[in-house]
Amino acid sequence: MSRTMPLLGRFLSTAAVASVVGGLLLNYQWGHAATPSMVQVTPASPEMMQLLRDEHGLVATMLKAQLATEKRELAANGADHARAVAPGAPRQATVAR
Repeated sequence: MSRTMPLLGRFLSTAAVASVVGGLLLNYQWGHAATPSMVQVTPASPEMMQLLRDEHGLVATMLKAQLATEKRELAANGADHARAVAPGAPRQATVAR
């Protein structure tokens, strides 16, 4: 057991030093409170708020139109695909370009 004591002693001293260094680093990091920044903000005017609402309405309308277009395209592609794989449907020859 006397052979393992120096190894155990070195391990414990290394762990103690690491613990002290870690404690100092954490204390330094959390020891200082962040100073709150006070910023003066002016409220938006009613005209700017109306402009923002109009803009949001335009974006929502644009997104709805895009979704409707995509749904129509998917439905058209789905119908073409269904016709192509339907049993008994006439097969069309594809031409490589």
